Amino acid sequence: MLCPAMPTPAFPHDHTRDQWDRRITIDGEEHAYADQLVWAGIATTPGLPATVAPIGHSDEGLPIGVQNIGPMYEDRTPIRFAQLLEEAFGGFTTPPFEPSAG
Repeated sequence: MLCPAMPTPAFPHDHTRDQWDRRITIDGEEHAYADQLVWAGIATTPGLPATVAPIGHSDEGLPIGVQNIGPMYEDRTPIRFAQLLEEAFGGFTTPPFEPSAG
């Protein structure tokens, strides 16, 4: 099964506050950082194997990934599928780096 790895492209990581207090701005609206983790639960809640693979970039050049989820006990299946995605889409490329002011 294919689904988003995250609901947004990559974003700056904020480790200055507790995870539950962190906020992220999406389309001009603030959201709880932890809301970004919902897609991981699709695989982890039932204990299914999953692998995230890069499939492109946002208009800003930030990585976008897809999560592929395999059948129970078939850990190698999503890993192999991620390899095929890497071949098809070119794999990971380093996003632009902007050092934080702090």
